[in-house]
Amino acid sequence: MAMNRPPGHPAGGPRGKPLPETPVPTHVSGLRILLVDNLIAYRQKTKGWIVEAGARAEDVLEAGTGAEALEVIAHHNYDVDIVVCEWDDENVNAEELVHQLRNNLSATQIGFVALCGNDPGAIRAAKGAGVSEVVVKPVTPVELLKALSLARRQLKPRSDKTRQRLQQAASVRTKSKGLSSTIAAGLRAAGKLGKYKLGSVIATGNYLDRLYWIESGTVFVRETRGDGTTLEYRVTPGRFFGEAAFAGETIVTLRAVNESEAIVGWQEKEAVLQTMQKLPILSHYFKTITADRYRNNVVVELPDEGIAGGLNGTLESLPFPDVMQMMVVSKKTGVLRIDSGGESALLHIACGVLRHAELGPRTGEEVVYRVVSWAGGRFAFAPRPAVEGPVTIQKDANFLLMEGMRRRDAGSK
Repeated sequence: MAMNRPPGHPAGGPRGKPLPETPVPTHVSGLRILLVDNLIAYRQKTKGWIVEAGARAEDVLEAGTGAEALEVIAHHNYDVDIVVCEWDDENVNAEELVHQLRNNLSATQIGFVALCGNDPGAIRAAKGAGVSEVVVKPVTPVELLKALSLARRQLKPRSDKTRQRLQQAASVRTKSKGLSSTIAAGLRAAGKLGKYKLGSVIATGNYLDRLYWIESGTVFVRETRGDGTTLEYRVTPGRFFGEAAFAGETIVTLRAVNESEAIVGWQEKEAVLQTMQKLPILSHYFKTITADRYRNNVVVELPDEGIAGGLNGTLESLPFPDVMQMMVVSKKTGVLRIDSGGESALLHIACGVLRHAELGPRTGEEVVYRVVSWAGGRFAFAPRPAVEGPVTIQKDANFLLMEGMRRRDAGSK
């Protein structure tokens, strides 16, 4: 299945090289990546792949040697997320670069992807030196982007500046176009509609080869695909979910929960295939949505802070109001992070008092009201000796939780 690009992206990869033939579960937007290779042409080729996958060109840095790489990292105040480095070139001296990074307290959390020849000794040496991932040459876009995704999952933001950069990137996401009237009419002709209450589970278990769409309301979806990738996203009116099953992908698990009262439509597999035969454009449309979701909604595990008093889990097992009340009752001080459906909220707490909340460009009480409505996702609390920053919340946390639940319930009626 071909990787589809959002409108406006040029055809092909760098220097005319084709893009990957299958959607790659990658999450490179917002990352600052340093490419280390003695050959400028290889750096430019690799940079092209990474930019095609969603990174900003200005966030992909370059260096010709390990010594130059250290200078670039220091110049950016160690605010670099991942180093991608040629391992076999003596001029680069990659092993010494890893050693320098792993023994510098400011750089120990920088990810490191080593590009190695198919030599077991070199691969063992790279892993023994402490690299995050090894990619065996010849390097392909698919393998490189997979390695970057795996390395990203191990990252821990090293500063407020890093956190803000990643937060800003996560808040800017491309969106697939809505249904045209022709496609919508073709789907609805053989479809069924159901009305569901707030918190209802719409799709789970054996209903993996249906196509769903939203007529009204908002639905939180978590799906696991055949390659083991988990995605979380929200579906709003005029949008699909479950379309990956008709775009060449295998859906292993699927769970959809209402975040408001919703009207949901669906078609069984046979009817969808018949509609696709009548409307060939639908196949392309499904592939585009599937590729976009791979690119934008892959679940990145919340970091394990490794600090006494930390707490993490899922909102299904412990809803946000319960988590927040635990913070209040136990007079916690630190940062509570909530990830859900491609969105990420940060809440600053001091001695059990909620002082600040941010969600992309939004801050303050409205952020709390929005997070209360989230039906699924993950949370992680990192204790801190003091929480510095703006104060955007003046009201009591319990009042905000009650008001958020009132608004959520009122919006579902």
